[in-house]
Amino acid sequence: MSDIIASDVQGHYVDSALVTLFELELDGGTYAHFHAGVDELLDEVQFVSMDGTVINTYIPLPIMIEGMEIQADGAQSRPTVTMANVTTIFKDALDGLTNKDLIGKKLVRRQTFRKFLVGGANANTVGSPPTEFPIRQYLVDRISAENATAVSFELASPFDLEGIQLPRRSVVGKYCSWAYQGFNSVPSYGGCTWPLNAKVQLTDSTNTFVLDHYFYFTAEDNPITISTYTYDAWNSATTYTQSSLIDYGGFSWQSLFAGNLNNIPAEGSAWWIKLFRYSVYNPATPYSAGDFVQYGAAGVETVWRCLVSNTGQTPENRSRYWTRADVCGKSLSSCKARFQAKPASLDEANKGPASSRDTGHTMPFGAFPGSAKYR
Repeated sequence: MSDIIASDVQGHYVDSALVTLFELELDGGTYAHFHAGVDELLDEVQFVSMDGTVINTYIPLPIMIEGMEIQADGAQSRPTVTMANVTTIFKDALDGLTNKDLIGKKLVRRQTFRKFLVGGANANTVGSPPTEFPIRQYLVDRISAENATAVSFELASPFDLEGIQLPRRSVVGKYCSWAYQGFNSVPSYGGCTWPLNAKVQLTDSTNTFVLDHYFYFTAEDNPITISTYTYDAWNSATTYTQSSLIDYGGFSWQSLFAGNLNNIPAEGSAWWIKLFRYSVYNPATPYSAGDFVQYGAAGVETVWRCLVSNTGQTPENRSRYWTRADVCGKSLSSCKARFQAKPASLDEANKGPASSRDTGHTMPFGAFPGSAKYR
């Protein structure tokens, strides 16, 4: 608590209304800003950020938080925050996220007096620490209630470590809790270091050239390979080697084993795995639902699947035309598919992953304590 706020509180009377501000974490390290109202006014308000570098705008929203008592012993308190669900204000501020997507996100509660807001009698300015009460930070732990009028979240303290064992931790559930490729974009999102463009550089068999290989997979661990390579039509008389690529029944397939003779490619086959083929995105090309394309700025290229036929609609998150195709299944097999992938050919760039694994390559340490698929 700042000295100025402390002296105001300890005075004979408080000459300004108390304002409660909320900052809710979204994807990419951004935040949505709300306030529960200032006296009878329900206008937007502005206040300096916690580090004093920018001015944040807080939109009015019926919001209430309960159960924030601090206890000297026993379990940490688990407050409940309730937000109105009767207008689109809360939904619009989430930028396409659902209520379930907020689980694990940070919620910050800040309090100050109205006079310290932008436009107030003693307004804080950028470049100096904000005048406010101690900040309280929580993590959204679960949805405790949801109906047509309101949604309530149960919060947990970041220091709520009940059940943790040292020097090792208990493993609960079967799904990885790290954000896929999260360490590369926002380091605080966890330890998944898989490259944003899924590119791995390896030396060829002659140890002369370094070639680029892109290892993309669906959530079901099906490979996604570039369409410029030759995919032969399946022939029952041909004996296929491991990682051979063929077309059959309107789909592309990869042989899982050598000596693959007269085994018809099909879903669930022990001899074949379905794979998908992508092309490099071209805004002039008409795409149909089910088409796969590679698109993105240099270093962050990924693969997208067309949802609705279109021409010139740029692939992006939360688009009605496209969805990400390279998605982690959050299972151990998905982790192995990527971190233990090896190219179908060391001497040809980007021919796709082999159907076998480089089991000598170590996996990232520390994931898989979760029980839900948070991607």
